[in-house]
Amino acid sequence: MPLQPTRELLKVQGLDTGYGSVQVLRGINLTVVAGEILGLLGANGSGKSTLLRAVTGQIPLWAGRVIVAGVDLAAAPEQAKAEFGYAVDAADLPATLTGLQYIELVASIKRCRATDWPADDLLEVLSLRPWVRRLIGEYSFGTRVKLAISAALLGCPPLVILDESLNGLDPIASFRLKQLLRQLARSGDHGVILSTHQLDTVAGLCDAAALILQGCISQCWNRDEMATARSQQGGFELAVMAALGEAPMPLRGVCSG
Repeated sequence: MPLQPTRELLKVQGLDTGYGSVQVLRGINLTVVAGEILGLLGANGSGKSTLLRAVTGQIPLWAGRVIVAGVDLAAAPEQAKAEFGYAVDAADLPATLTGLQYIELVASIKRCRATDWPADDLLEVLSLRPWVRRLIGEYSFGTRVKLAISAALLGCPPLVILDESLNGLDPIASFRLKQLLRQLARSGDHGVILSTHQLDTVAGLCDAAALILQGCISQCWNRDEMATARSQQGGFELAVMAALGEAPMPLRGVCSG
């Protein structure tokens, strides 16, 4: 039986963008396919969040195209946005709504049920159940992150986009979310973009990775290249440091007590 072509969930072609007169990204080309978790890496200010804001239609493109599940974002923005779930910044959640009200609001926008998640009960999975009837303004940062992730997963969108979302999670919630993301990818119907500084998370969770350096994608690793990097001395972390031009720090002496 011939292999079926892999479905592209995101295709970014020649993307330039920025803020005001300041260009942040130039010549970005990136593809995410169904069945794949892509780790997006880069230092603070490299343009990771700007890229995710561009591909989700929050800021305009200066040049290039964004295709989401076959739909051109510029030509049909509402149709394209229906194909992804984006976890908004925790600080942007409406403080005067309860968690449940926010989930119901997002569900109404997505035209799905407020319980339509890939897991049986995501509120239990992420330990959000005790908080959903309280005002978001009372939430800790980590609880807000959990709510933003839950909203992003509503409607089981083909593409899930998480911007530094794992950073605010406690160890149990982080472990459970990683399990869920793996299951989504392995289903073959979903893809994930995960922006993070945590190299160990990318090495352990992601199938592919892209490194943004000074507004450009300086290096990408596909599935085979990720496996090769993991198997070598120093692992994937050393491969990323090499791509950044960071040499191992020599020890000049031995500390003695």
